[in-house]
Amino acid sequence: MSDVASVIAPPRLLSSTLLLRLFAPFSAAYFTSVLLRNVNAVAAPELVRDFALNPADLGLLTSLYFMAFTLAQLPLGSLLDRFDSARVNGMALIVAAAGTALFSVAQNTVMLGVGRALIGLGVGVCLMSSLRAFSIWLPSAQQPMANGVMFAVGTLGAIAATVPAQWAIASFGWRMVFMGCAALIAFSVIALFVVPPSCRSQAPATALVSMRSALGHVWRTGQARRAFPAVAFAAGVMWAVQSLWAGPWLSNVAGLSGDALANTLICMPVGMLVGNLFHGWTTGRLRAAGKDGFVYNRWMMFAFALSLIPFALKSTLALQPLFFAFGFFGAATNNYFALLAPYYPKEIVGRANAALNMALFAAIFFLQWGIGVVVNFYRADASGAAVSAEGFAVAFAALFVLQVALLAWLWPARDNVAHDNHA
Repeated sequence: MSDVASVIAPPRLLSSTLLLRLFAPFSAAYFTSVLLRNVNAVAAPELVRDFALNPADLGLLTSLYFMAFTLAQLPLGSLLDRFDSARVNGMALIVAAAGTALFSVAQNTVMLGVGRALIGLGVGVCLMSSLRAFSIWLPSAQQPMANGVMFAVGTLGAIAATVPAQWAIASFGWRMVFMGCAALIAFSVIALFVVPPSCRSQAPATALVSMRSALGHVWRTGQARRAFPAVAFAAGVMWAVQSLWAGPWLSNVAGLSGDALANTLICMPVGMLVGNLFHGWTTGRLRAAGKDGFVYNRWMMFAFALSLIPFALKSTLALQPLFFAFGFFGAATNNYFALLAPYYPKEIVGRANAALNMALFAAIFFLQWGIGVVVNFYRADASGAAVSAEGFAVAFAALFVLQVALLAWLWPARDNVAHDNHA
């Protein structure tokens, strides 16, 4: 049976070769995108030194990735619903390669900012394209685990942005590290155009101008309306901290540096790696058994909120278990892409996923910048040369209060699809 015919047919179990063709190129692209998302956490000292950045400047610079990423979601989501997911991803990554190269040769903060924004714009479809491909090829009961594997691959990119990235920066300099990332992106572009099976939906194509009505359908879905604010905020906190502020917190609150800092920092993405696989497997099993997958994930997100308390209290006890727990419980937010997908018509899944991703990355942009503003406000001296631990305490206390409030809004959501499928 041809690839196109397979897409038209109902989803079925795929051969190992076809699964590899489906996963490998998307995984390579997503790995690199997450690496670039997080690498500023270890490159921050060099960037601060070379460009005389204060905490607010650093927060804004790093968050430009997320701003551009957010703006790209809806148009790219619409393209995913109309065209081949792999090719849309490949074309977008050309922009990311240009941005990474520009960042690596930047001579001022303007060049850094433009490069960072182009990176965010270009990688904005890496995850959504893979989830769209999975929705075409895999039955709904298998999608949580497939998504969990993809998120786990992304977490490997986050791990690569800790100890390995610190070693590479120390050995070759931050500029060469970003140039190497540009080469990885170029490799991913070639793979996306050559390797995957057809990843174009056979549902009738909808016009770009129908995007508003598609998003209106998403918002009218009760489960999505309940989930979006709490999930976007929790994921925003997780990525804002992991991709930047975890490193400065360890440096300025816990007093760690060098290998001690990197060895603690790596515990967060390791926790995410384990969490993505465990939560995806558990949610898939619950849904297949007709159980409510929302209940499990709500409790995981509540545990994630509790993990913010030691940060707010400036506690330096058991830092590595704390960072692992932060990543493990925060990874539960990723499950909502698979949990919500069956509630949308097939022809708008790309835009629906993009809408959630847009809300998520908008939250990261504002939270990452906002944490920097708070920390800078409580700086230890007028020049901003020294950072006060008090600023981090205030910022994390506010994050905890807001997360609990949004969880109260999410709590009544129920997974009707699981019960309907079981029946």
